[in-house]
Amino acid sequence: MADDPIYPMLLADAGNTSVKFAVVGKPGSKPRTLPALPTRDLTATKVRALWKSSRARSAAASCVVPKVAKILRAGCPAIRLIGGKSRRNFTTTVDLGTVGADRLANMAEAAHRFGQNVIVADFGTAATFDVLDDQGCFIGGAIAPGLRTMASALSAKTAQLPMAEWCKIKRATGRNTREALRSGLAGGYAGMVHHLLESLSKENFKRTRPHIVFTGGDAVTVSRLCGLQPLIDSSWTLRGIAVLGHRDAREV
Repeated sequence: MADDPIYPMLLADAGNTSVKFAVVGKPGSKPRTLPALPTRDLTATKVRALWKSSRARSAAASCVVPKVAKILRAGCPAIRLIGGKSRRNFTTTVDLGTVGADRLANMAEAAHRFGQNVIVADFGTAATFDVLDDQGCFIGGAIAPGLRTMASALSAKTAQLPMAEWCKIKRATGRNTREALRSGLAGGYAGMVHHLLESLSKENFKRTRPHIVFTGGDAVTVSRLCGLQPLIDSSWTLRGIAVLGHRDAREV
Protein backbone atom coordinates (compact mmCIF):
# COMPACT_ATOMS: atom_id res chain seq x y z
CA MET A 1 0.00 0.00 0.00
CA ALA A 2 1.40 3.39 -1.02
CA ASP A 3 2.29 5.86 1.70
CA ASP A 4 -0.65 8.26 2.14
CA PRO A 5 0.42 11.92 2.19
CA ILE A 6 -2.53 13.12 4.31
CA TYR A 7 -2.45 10.51 7.09
CA PRO A 8 -2.17 10.53 10.02
CA MET A 9 -4.63 13.47 10.21
CA LEU A 10 -4.98 15.69 13.28
CA LEU A 11 -8.60 16.57 14.10
CA ALA A 12 -9.91 19.42 16.24
CA ASP A 13 -13.48 20.05 17.36
CA ALA A 14 -13.52 23.56 18.84
CA GLY A 15 -16.65 24.42 20.78
CA ASN A 16 -17.65 27.19 23.15
CA THR A 17 -16.48 25.29 26.24
CA SER A 18 -13.71 22.94 25.14
CA VAL A 19 -11.55 21.95 22.19
CA LYS A 20 -11.34 18.21 21.53
CA PHE A 21 -8.38 16.79 19.63
CA ALA A 22 -7.85 13.41 18.00
CA VAL A 23 -5.71 11.67 15.39
CA VAL A 24 -7.04 9.38 12.69
CA GLY A 25 -4.61 6.97 11.07
CA LYS A 26 -6.45 6.12 7.87
CA PRO A 27 -9.79 6.76 6.14
CA GLY A 28 -12.72 5.45 8.16
CA SER A 29 -10.71 4.42 11.22
CA LYS A 30 -11.74 5.37 14.75
CA PRO A 31 -10.14 8.63 15.93
CA ARG A 32 -7.59 8.25 18.72
CA THR A 33 -8.55 10.94 21.18
CA LEU A 34 -6.02 13.31 22.71
CA PRO A 35 -6.44 15.44 25.84
CA ALA A 36 -9.09 18.14 25.41
CA LEU A 37 -8.36 21.74 26.39
CA PRO A 38 -10.71 24.40 27.78
CA THR A 39 -11.49 26.82 24.94
CA ARG A 40 -10.47 29.80 27.06
CA ASP A 41 -6.99 28.27 27.64
CA LEU A 42 -6.16 27.47 24.02
CA THR A 43 -3.04 29.12 22.59
CA ALA A 44 -1.15 28.84 19.32
CA THR A 45 1.80 27.41 21.26
CA LYS A 46 -0.32 24.56 22.62
CA VAL A 47 -1.74 23.84 19.15
CA ARG A 48 1.75 23.83 17.66
CA ALA A 49 2.94 21.39 20.30
CA LEU A 50 0.00 19.05 19.63
CA TRP A 51 0.62 19.23 15.88
CA LYS A 52 4.27 18.27 16.31
CA SER A 53 3.71 15.53 18.88
CA SER A 54 0.91 13.94 16.83
CA ARG A 55 3.25 13.53 13.83
CA ALA A 56 0.24 14.22 11.63
CA ARG A 57 0.65 15.05 7.96
CA SER A 58 -2.55 17.05 7.65
CA ALA A 59 -5.14 18.63 9.94
CA ALA A 60 -8.83 19.48 9.84
CA ALA A 61 -11.03 21.32 12.31
CA SER A 62 -14.58 22.31 13.09
CA CYS A 63 -14.68 25.63 14.89
CA VAL A 64 -17.69 27.65 16.09
CA VAL A 65 -15.62 30.33 17.87
CA PRO A 66 -14.05 32.86 15.43
CA LYS A 67 -11.15 33.88 17.69
CA VAL A 68 -10.26 30.22 18.23
CA ALA A 69 -10.11 29.71 14.46
CA LYS A 70 -7.30 32.28 14.36
CA ILE A 71 -5.45 30.45 17.13
CA LEU A 72 -5.76 27.13 15.31
CA ARG A 73 -4.40 28.64 12.11
CA ALA A 74 -1.54 30.34 13.95
CA GLY A 75 -0.53 27.11 15.67
CA CYS A 76 -1.03 24.90 12.62
CA PRO A 77 -0.94 26.81 9.30
CA ALA A 78 -1.71 23.58 7.40
CA ILE A 79 -5.07 23.10 9.13
CA ARG A 80 -8.23 23.05 7.02
CA LEU A 81 -11.28 24.60 8.67
CA ILE A 82 -14.38 22.86 7.43
CA GLY A 83 -17.33 25.02 6.45
CA GLY A 84 -19.78 25.90 3.74
CA LYS A 85 -17.19 25.49 0.97
CA SER A 86 -16.06 22.04 2.09
CA ARG A 87 -16.61 19.13 -0.28
CA ARG A 88 -19.62 17.39 1.20
CA ASN A 89 -20.83 13.79 0.92
CA PHE A 90 -24.44 14.97 1.24
CA THR A 91 -26.70 17.49 -0.44
CA THR A 92 -28.28 20.29 1.53
CA THR A 93 -30.99 22.95 1.45
CA VAL A 94 -29.75 24.90 4.49
CA ASP A 95 -28.16 28.35 4.44
CA LEU A 96 -24.47 27.42 4.45
CA GLY A 97 -23.56 30.97 5.39
CA THR A 98 -25.08 30.52 8.84
CA VAL A 99 -24.86 26.81 9.71
CA GLY A 100 -22.13 25.80 12.17
CA ALA A 101 -19.21 23.64 11.10
CA ASP A 102 -19.98 21.13 13.86
CA ARG A 103 -23.43 20.53 12.39
CA LEU A 104 -21.90 19.94 8.94
CA ALA A 105 -19.49 17.45 10.48
CA ASN A 106 -22.35 15.63 12.20
CA MET A 107 -24.22 15.34 8.91
CA ALA A 108 -21.09 14.18 7.10
CA GLU A 109 -20.72 11.25 9.50
CA ALA A 110 -24.46 10.55 9.26
CA ALA A 111 -24.20 10.34 5.47
CA HIS A 112 -21.05 8.22 5.73
CA ARG A 113 -22.51 5.80 8.30
CA PHE A 114 -26.15 5.51 7.20
CA GLY A 115 -26.60 7.43 3.94
CA GLN A 116 -30.06 8.70 4.82
CA ASN A 117 -32.81 8.83 7.49
CA VAL A 118 -30.86 10.18 10.46
CA ILE A 119 -31.41 12.67 13.29
CA VAL A 120 -28.22 13.66 15.10
CA ALA A 121 -28.63 15.36 18.48
CA ASP A 122 -25.44 16.98 19.80
CA PHE A 123 -25.54 17.97 23.48
CA GLY A 124 -22.92 20.53 24.45
CA THR A 125 -23.10 24.18 25.47
CA ALA A 126 -25.94 24.31 22.95
CA ALA A 127 -28.01 21.34 21.81
CA THR A 128 -28.41 20.86 18.07
CA PHE A 129 -30.84 18.50 16.36
CA ASP A 130 -30.11 17.96 12.67
CA VAL A 131 -31.91 15.96 10.01
CA LEU A 132 -30.57 13.95 7.09
CA ASP A 133 -33.71 13.04 5.14
CA ASP A 134 -34.65 9.99 3.08
CA GLN A 135 -32.77 11.40 0.09
CA GLY A 136 -29.53 11.93 2.01
CA CYS A 137 -30.13 15.68 2.15
CA PHE A 138 -29.35 17.84 5.19
CA ILE A 139 -32.57 19.82 5.45
CA GLY A 140 -32.02 21.66 8.74
CA GLY A 141 -32.97 21.11 12.35
CA ALA A 142 -33.33 22.83 15.70
CA ILE A 143 -31.04 24.54 18.20
CA ALA A 144 -31.81 24.64 21.93
CA PRO A 145 -29.91 25.45 25.14
CA GLY A 146 -27.56 22.77 26.39
CA LEU A 147 -28.41 20.90 29.57
CA ARG A 148 -25.85 22.67 31.76
CA THR A 149 -26.42 26.00 30.04
CA MET A 150 -30.08 25.88 31.06
CA ALA A 151 -29.25 24.96 34.64
CA SER A 152 -26.55 27.62 34.93
CA ALA A 153 -28.84 30.32 33.57
CA LEU A 154 -31.56 29.52 36.11
CA SER A 155 -29.12 29.43 39.03
CA ALA A 156 -27.37 32.65 37.93
CA LYS A 157 -30.58 34.63 37.53
CA THR A 158 -32.14 33.67 40.87
CA ALA A 159 -31.06 34.50 44.41
CA GLN A 160 -31.87 31.26 46.23
CA LEU A 161 -31.93 28.43 43.68
CA PRO A 162 -28.91 26.09 43.70
CA MET A 163 -27.48 24.26 40.71
CA ALA A 164 -29.50 21.14 39.96
CA GLU A 165 -28.08 17.64 40.36
CA TRP A 166 -28.90 15.70 37.23
CA CYS A 167 -30.72 12.42 37.69
CA LYS A 168 -33.85 10.77 36.37
CA ILE A 169 -36.75 12.03 38.49
CA LYS A 170 -39.09 9.63 40.31
CA ARG A 171 -41.96 12.10 40.65
CA ALA A 172 -42.91 15.39 39.03
CA THR A 173 -44.08 16.95 42.30
CA GLY A 174 -41.05 18.12 44.26
CA ARG A 175 -41.46 18.18 48.04
CA ASN A 176 -38.68 20.73 48.57
CA THR A 177 -36.84 23.31 46.51
CA ARG A 178 -34.12 20.92 45.35
CA GLU A 179 -36.62 18.26 44.24
CA ALA A 180 -38.78 20.89 42.53
CA LEU A 181 -35.74 22.27 40.71
CA ARG A 182 -34.72 18.78 39.66
CA SER A 183 -38.23 18.09 38.37
CA GLY A 184 -38.44 21.30 36.40
CA LEU A 185 -35.02 21.07 34.81
CA ALA A 186 -34.53 17.33 34.33
CA GLY A 187 -38.17 16.62 33.51
CA GLY A 188 -38.51 19.74 31.41
CA TYR A 189 -35.34 19.03 29.46
CA ALA A 190 -36.39 15.45 28.80
CA GLY A 191 -39.76 16.75 27.60
CA MET A 192 -38.07 19.19 25.21
CA VAL A 193 -35.86 16.45 23.75
CA HIS A 194 -38.80 14.06 23.30
CA HIS A 195 -40.87 16.82 21.67
CA LEU A 196 -38.16 17.84 19.22
CA LEU A 197 -37.31 14.27 18.23
CA GLU A 198 -41.00 13.46 17.75
CA SER A 199 -41.71 16.65 15.79
CA LEU A 200 -38.67 16.26 13.52
CA SER A 201 -39.51 12.61 12.91
CA LYS A 202 -43.18 13.22 12.09
CA GLU A 203 -42.40 16.15 9.85
CA ASN A 204 -39.65 14.49 7.81
CA PHE A 205 -40.04 10.72 7.97
CA LYS A 206 -43.47 9.58 6.87
CA ARG A 207 -42.68 5.96 5.98
CA THR A 208 -39.72 4.99 8.09
CA ARG A 209 -38.17 5.45 11.52
CA PRO A 210 -34.97 7.49 11.45
CA HIS A 211 -31.72 6.46 13.08
CA ILE A 212 -31.31 8.55 16.25
CA VAL A 213 -27.76 9.50 17.25
CA PHE A 214 -26.72 11.30 20.43
CA THR A 215 -23.27 12.87 20.74
CA GLY A 216 -21.61 15.63 22.74
CA GLY A 217 -20.51 15.84 26.36
CA ASP A 218 -23.99 15.37 27.85
CA ALA A 219 -25.25 12.69 25.46
CA VAL A 220 -25.23 9.89 28.05
CA THR A 221 -26.85 12.05 30.74
CA VAL A 222 -29.62 13.20 28.40
CA SER A 223 -30.33 9.68 27.18
CA ARG A 224 -30.79 8.57 30.80
CA LEU A 225 -33.01 11.52 31.65
CA CYS A 226 -35.17 10.77 28.62
CA GLY A 227 -35.25 6.99 29.02
CA LEU A 228 -34.07 6.63 25.42
CA GLN A 229 -31.61 4.21 23.83
CA PRO A 230 -30.18 6.04 20.83
CA LEU A 231 -26.84 5.28 19.24
CA ILE A 232 -24.39 7.18 21.46
CA ASP A 233 -21.03 8.04 19.95
CA SER A 234 -18.79 10.58 21.67
CA SER A 235 -16.48 10.73 18.64
CA TRP A 236 -19.28 11.33 16.09
CA THR A 237 -18.35 14.95 15.32
CA LEU A 238 -14.63 14.12 15.13
CA ARG A 239 -15.45 11.33 12.69
CA GLY A 240 -17.41 13.80 10.57
CA ILE A 241 -14.51 16.26 10.62
CA ALA A 242 -12.31 13.43 9.34
CA VAL A 243 -14.77 12.70 6.51
CA LEU A 244 -14.83 16.33 5.35
CA GLY A 245 -11.12 16.87 6.00
CA HIS A 246 -10.33 13.86 3.83
CA ARG A 247 -12.48 15.12 0.97
CA ASP A 248 -11.03 18.64 1.17
CA ALA A 249 -7.45 17.32 1.24
CA ARG A 250 -8.05 15.04 -1.76
CA GLU A 251 -9.33 18.03 -3.74
CA VAL A 252 -5.94 19.77 -3.58
